[in-house]
Amino acid sequence: MTARFQSFDDTVDRAASGPRIATLRAELARRGLDGFIVPRADRFQNEYVPPSDERLSWLTGFSGSAGTAIVLADRAALFVDGL
Repeated sequence: MTARFQSFDDTVDRAASGPRIATLRAELARRGLDGFIVPRADRFQNEYVPPSDERLSWLTGFSGSAGTAIVLADRAALFVDGL
């Protein structure tokens, strides 16, 4: 068992968000969907999200504590808590 400690190092790759959003848009088009909502929560709606469920951070580079992204075919928005 390995001990894990909280780190405040920023490990998010923000440069990857453009290609990842483009890939999501291609998948939306392939499936005939208009958009996709990506919350910063896991399937249980927990505030503290395990690294395996950091979808919002992976997609957008946002690493804060509260946010949601909406990705449409021609635009995207990121809503965060302002703190």
